[in-house]
Amino acid sequence: MQTRSGISLLITLFFIIAITAAVGVSLSHIQESRANLHETRFMLQSAAIVEDIMTVLKEGDKLGIVSDTDSLSLFLLSAGFIPLELKELLVKIEISSAMGRININSLSRTKPFEEGLLAYMAQKNVQDPYYMVDLLDDCMGGYKNVYKTNIFDEMPELYRERIVSKRHLDKIIDFYIKERHDHAVAEIDWNALIRYDDNNATAIDANYVTAPLWQLMLPGLDDEQAIALSDAGGSYYSLKDLQLSPDEEIALNKYKLTYFEPVVRVDIVVLENNTTAHIAFDYDISKKKGNHFEFGI
Repeated sequence: MQTRSGISLLITLFFIIAITAAVGVSLSHIQESRANLHETRFMLQSAAIVEDIMTVLKEGDKLGIVSDTDSLSLFLLSAGFIPLELKELLVKIEISSAMGRININSLSRTKPFEEGLLAYMAQKNVQDPYYMVDLLDDCMGGYKNVYKTNIFDEMPELYRERIVSKRHLDKIIDFYIKERHDHAVAEIDWNALIRYDDNNATAIDANYVTAPLWQLMLPGLDDEQAIALSDAGGSYYSLKDLQLSPDEEIALNKYKLTYFEPVVRVDIVVLENNTTAHIAFDYDISKKKGNHFEFGI
């Protein structure tokens, strides 16, 4: 236990020191050559912060930080949230697993997901869950000869290859509400259920599955059981560790449940006076590659 605590402290100190140093150097250079427009300078600062954080993540393997289920859990516990204050900037960095949610873009390829989502939405009093699934399906897989809904008649500019972000999903939800006059779909905690990944990505890390997603994958699971499964995350190495009934194991076997997926979600909030930037991206630790970047001011 003392060894684990020492490693935890080392990881935390390494990330705080490395990120503070890297971000501080970049910002000092930017401050020296201030842009005339505040927004332009602020965007440059935010971009520099993202670049520095990715550099620190790439160099993190020098300490052998993440190599298995235990070390990933320890890393996320230790370096999950880092607040930094640099001159007039406040930077908040949150790192979590990106793989504890199901990929919304695998909906049309994963029948159990579709069935589970329909049941989950019905449980949450969504009036027409089938229409909502049709809307989601229309927004994946590119251009089609025939669509199930009229969403592109009213929003032809909407991206059709896949659902790329919460902002994209919100537009689909708003269209559903307008068509069905049903706000229940907006009350679902979609952030706890889904992620936005490539169409063929179906893996889910059991160690970071949220309580709502447990209930989607295992219809009939009560709140207490779902919370218990989620709270025990970080200690799962196989299906048996979940201690489920035979029927529940069969249900989960329909999903691509794994127990070590070294992909993290990095959320960065940069605040300066009355301006706020939010940047988020996924980072694959094994491939040392970031993707699915979202940037908003």
